[in-house]
Amino acid sequence: MKKTKKRITKIMMHFILLFLALFQLFPLFVLFLNSLRADVEIKKFPIGLPETPSLVNYVETWIKGGYAVAFRNSILVGACVIAIVLFAASLAAYGLAKLDIPGKAFFIAYFMMGMSFPTFLYIVPLYYNFSQFGLVNTRLSVIIIYSAGYIPFAILLIRTFLVGIPKELEEAGKIDGCGEIGVFLHITVPLLKPILATVSLIVFVWCWNEFLWSNTFLTTDSIRTVATRFYKFTSEWSKDLAKIYTAGVITLAPIIVLYLALQKSFIEGLTSGAVKG
Repeated sequence: MKKTKKRITKIMMHFILLFLALFQLFPLFVLFLNSLRADVEIKKFPIGLPETPSLVNYVETWIKGGYAVAFRNSILVGACVIAIVLFAASLAAYGLAKLDIPGKAFFIAYFMMGMSFPTFLYIVPLYYNFSQFGLVNTRLSVIIIYSAGYIPFAILLIRTFLVGIPKELEEAGKIDGCGEIGVFLHITVPLLKPILATVSLIVFVWCWNEFLWSNTFLTTDSIRTVATRFYKFTSEWSKDLAKIYTAGVITLAPIIVLYLALQKSFIEGLTSGAVKG
């Protein structure tokens, strides 16, 4: 009787999870199908299979939307931010997790408190200060803002991972003659690969999707990121639904592909808090 109940419960859970998965994936499925349809078809039947599937929408949207430049800008900004965040956050997290630093609890609380404030509070003062230094309408402006905004989160996430690393490994390195920097570079950093991959993916997705700061500080087409380029494109082509759907697919595709490629490292980084032998 108990086995039957467990089997029924398991089947129900799988059914619920399948339903939730389909519920989440259905809009993406419609988005992709409509990107293969003509505008006339979509306006006639918003949801349906394409009569004659075509990639013409992708070619026209890519060229007319200037997505080649937007992709380059987003990748450049994301790569710079990831490098800065990983460098600063890994060092700071190591100090908070492994070194005897006075006031560690204060710094942890400070980072957590900083993450709680809404970002739009800083727009006016930052815009004024950046304009004084000539940073408005430059990629450097959003690189600085993104890095400053994402470092606290990365510190807390990496620190949580570092706490689970046994001290014996670091002590063994010190016995072998490594200093604190040597222990960090040769022992700690290799163990941090899963969490660093996780942080990289999260930060890149944030940079890719971020709109508020990029729309405020990047107003020239030559330096627009994908998020702001999508917003401008949908405004210009609001009557052509096929191109809007296609622009949505182009904007989302890299993130989906990246997550699928790194999902193993992403999940491992979030769930692993200790070193597995």
